[in-house]
Amino acid sequence: MATPLANPKHEAFAQGLAKGLTADAAYAEAGYRPNRGNAVRLKANESVQRRVAELVAVGAKVAEVDIARVLAELKRIAFGGLSAFLRISPGGELLIDLSGVSKEDLDTLDVLECDVVEKDNQVTLRRIRIRRLDKLTALSALAKHLGLGKPQPPAATDAFAQAIKEINERGSAQPIGEALVA
Repeated sequence: MATPLANPKHEAFAQGLAKGLTADAAYAEAGYRPNRGNAVRLKANESVQRRVAELVAVGAKVAEVDIARVLAELKRIAFGGLSAFLRISPGGELLIDLSGVSKEDLDTLDVLECDVVEKDNQVTLRRIRIRRLDKLTALSALAKHLGLGKPQPPAATDAFAQAIKEINERGSAQPIGEALVA
């Protein structure tokens, strides 16, 4: 496990750098009087550089776990269905069965309502309503993260790129206008 630097100001400076501050800003935030030369010199210090690398690595690992968990949740919502909650009886009747549902699947439910009627001290279940979290929103967030669905470049750009490619293939001796007309 990483240990903080012995000098508290050096540690504060390293933490500022790890947060993304400039050397000047981290130097001032650590309690030093602003001095660009000293800030740059301290930034070049091997122990400070090592400490910044440790702090950044820990932050990256935490961020990775968070991103992985968010993506897993989005995936569960986007690609899940009601099959985990429904069963079909041998007689073909649709039954809601929550007995084997995992906690993770239950967490993907947006609505779980039961309407009951009480008459003569007898409770009768009239209707159960189940709705999962919005799949379209989850799919959109996943697609955006994965870079899917990026807009295509306009046709004019494609035609221009094609013209450049043709010029490169045949050389530039022939005017473009003649090649396009022919």
